[in-house]
Amino acid sequence: MIQELINSMSSLSLRGILESGKLVGSNYDDWYRSLRIVLMHEKLIDIIEKPAVVAPVDPNDNEATKTYEKYLEQSLTAKCIILASMSSNLQRQHEDMNPPEIIEHLKKMYGGQSKTARYQLSKTLFRSSLKANDKVGPHVLKMIDLIEQLEKLGCNIGKELSQDLILQSLPDSFSQFVVNFNMNKMNTDLHEMLNLLIDYENQFSSENKNEIVMVVGKTFKTKGKGKFKSKKKPFGPTGGVTKPKHKKVNANQVNAECFYCKEKGHWKRNCKKYLDSLKKPGTEDNQKTE
Repeated sequence: MIQELINSMSSLSLRGILESGKLVGSNYDDWYRSLRIVLMHEKLIDIIEKPAVVAPVDPNDNEATKTYEKYLEQSLTAKCIILASMSSNLQRQHEDMNPPEIIEHLKKMYGGQSKTARYQLSKTLFRSSLKANDKVGPHVLKMIDLIEQLEKLGCNIGKELSQDLILQSLPDSFSQFVVNFNMNKMNTDLHEMLNLLIDYENQFSSENKNEIVMVVGKTFKTKGKGKFKSKKKPFGPTGGVTKPKHKKVNANQVNAECFYCKEKGHWKRNCKKYLDSLKKPGTEDNQKTE
């Protein structure tokens, strides 16, 4: 008695899902998913997924008759659940149909929405790619969500193809991860794969930061050494031909006239004849010095 009461309360709570999301047309996919959950809990899912039970040919076949009567009872319960979860307009359109006919007719009316949704989801999934400077975690989570939505619409991609799509969406910085993942043939689900990618990204970022610090450190030291370089020129020649140094000629000396030899271009103190005369012993110079 208690168990029957618990089962009854459980059924009512699940049927509340359909009450809060009645079928109006545009919500067909969500409604159908909720309907299947309720029918599975009520053990009535076979009514809409399997062929209808035919009335027994022999009316004296008690076992076949009981099976058929049970089917009619379950079919009526399933029909009531389906009709109760629709808008009043849809109820009037389907009240004379059995459950399989109702579901088939609804698929023809609103099934095209599922194809459009599947196309958009698959388009977004197959064109997904991780942009530069974006984190791998949110990117892979979005792809996993797209894969799960496609599965709800009946498009089962599978684990291996899902993993390939995720790996193909990664940039070249994850190339080493892709090689290791494929070579080791890791048996992980998509969420475990997500954790591995996040760990690899953190490790890769940490290594890059260390390299940048090292390069900056070397550059700083090089600049520091440059500050103490001496700019003084060496005292001696470092090689090559040494150019002769010419004495500067005073401009006044060019037009000067020597008082000793009476020639222009030099003074007496620089006169060669005068200097030679001084070297001779006994020579006296009676001329006035300049």
